[in-house]
Amino acid sequence: MILPPYVSKIINILNVHNREAFVVGGCVRDLLMDIEPSDYDIATSALPQEIMGWFPKTVPTGIGHGTVTVLMEGVPVEVSTFKGTTAGQYDLYQDLLRRDFTINAIAMDTQGTIYDPFGGREDLKKQIIRSPLNQSRERFLEDPLRMMRAIRFAASFDFCLHSTVSEAIIDSHELIRQVSVERIREELNKIFISDHPSLGIKLLLSHNLLAHVIPEAMPMVDFDQHNKNHDKDVFQHALAVLEAVPPRLNVRWAAFLHDIGKPATFTRGEDGVGHFYGHHMKGQEITRSILERLKYDNKTIEDITILVGAHMTRFARFRNANLKKLVNQVGEHNLQDLYDLQKADILGSAPPADFSALEEMQTEIEQILHENSPLKVQDLAINGHDLIKIGIAPGPDMGKLLNNLLEVVLEDPQKNNAPTLLSLAKELAKPS
Repeated sequence: MILPPYVSKIINILNVHNREAFVVGGCVRDLLMDIEPSDYDIATSALPQEIMGWFPKTVPTGIGHGTVTVLMEGVPVEVSTFKGTTAGQYDLYQDLLRRDFTINAIAMDTQGTIYDPFGGREDLKKQIIRSPLNQSRERFLEDPLRMMRAIRFAASFDFCLHSTVSEAIIDSHELIRQVSVERIREELNKIFISDHPSLGIKLLLSHNLLAHVIPEAMPMVDFDQHNKNHDKDVFQHALAVLEAVPPRLNVRWAAFLHDIGKPATFTRGEDGVGHFYGHHMKGQEITRSILERLKYDNKTIEDITILVGAHMTRFARFRNANLKKLVNQVGEHNLQDLYDLQKADILGSAPPADFSALEEMQTEIEQILHENSPLKVQDLAINGHDLIKIGIAPGPDMGKLLNNLLEVVLEDPQKNNAPTLLSLAKELAKPS
């Protein structure tokens, strides 16, 4: 295994100063799994002050934890003093011992020599997530987020949790409350876009973490839909849909949450059949609450919430104007996510899978987009400045008026011309 020249150069400079240095952690794991590392981390016996003195371009990114970022040939590399050092002892063994899992507790020098005191390579072969010396409780006390990291690695690589890891998470799950929502959000992101996201969610549930990180999802668990069209409970259906959509964050989140409004809207008819009227709207409300609590940016919140609200709109023979309204509501940039969500929703329901209505809707929408039909307020032949010129004051009422004009144009695109719209605006603006 050959290291990039810029990484070897850093290690060689540290060696010249009589300091030990190795690449460690995820980059070594990835190399052993024939995965191209996204970045490289170096552990060394050098102190942060020494590192900053020997390299001309450094950033003290985590100097309190002994970490300095070295810029070598324009590439940032994190260089950290060995962890677990006491009384001036800077030891690779102690550093690797204090890493979260054995598969991340492997080091390598520039010659390709592997240092693996805790059996990380063997655990890679066995596909097991295990802590060095089985000290999971100690590692989780140091950083409770490691409990979610264990599950994330299982979901990413389709590995199993060692019994000592599993037991430690179950016993220590309350510690996750100490972790910031921002860090929890980032681990959830990685679970959602992993190769096996449903495995990750199931492990969060079985290890008592889901109730902490997405408590709003708990009512879905074991919720019987009492409907022949649904052969799974709400939670199992959500997992099936999650597994069936592509690994894009927004659609993965929407897949998991698309039916989260069902438990709150459940009713049964006289025939005993379950119904969930308005569950998509309730789902939007819950989804927004979850994403806001996890401090996602506004655009991500809006896009995922839109997908949850629109997931039921796959009916054949939509009126053309209604399809245009759908595109306006969802946004062109969300259409592929919507299609993928709807297809997965069908796949996750009781067979047989019938995609005909969805395919017909997609075809009609593609035709609308090809025709460059006006679909949003910005496509109107007039704007707010034009309305001001005819005496309509700026403000919320003007926005409502423009949306009303858009409704007219969606029904009849021929009316999208300035004279017609200005005339309509004058009529609509008259006091009733």
